[in-house]
Amino acid sequence: MFSLNDCMGFITNIASKKLSEEFNRRLESYGVTRVNWIAIYYIGENNGISQRELSNKMDVNESSIARLLDRMEKEEFTIRTKDLKDRRTTRIFLTDKGKSLRKSLIPLAEEFQNDVTRELSADELEVFKKVLEKMIENL
Repeated sequence: MFSLNDCMGFITNIASKKLSEEFNRRLESYGVTRVNWIAIYYIGENNGISQRELSNKMDVNESSIARLLDRMEKEEFTIRTKDLKDRRTTRIFLTDKGKSLRKSLIPLAEEFQNDVTRELSADELEVFKKVLEKMIENL
């Protein structure tokens, strides 16, 4: 018989919501959200990433990414430029302010990861990731 309390979608949704809320709470003092952090992280990892590539990495539609980048440019975290080889492509870079923020947030993200995974072994974490990956593949 079906039980919502045993439903993987329900369980992972609750976990995801709690993780997101707590990480957002920790980011508040930096004046950014979890979504800002994810964008800043990927832009820093992929200097000159295209808007489309960022959209794919974040699993967010391109119009939402455009609005996010508008706000991030206004806050002087990022800058967008047209690709010199393909003017249809927009490239995204972190400003010095964005790079500094990213550098400050990485230890916060590491601390959050450590807090969340405390008392879990490396083997348990590996199994957890593999199970989630299989569930995603099943969809």
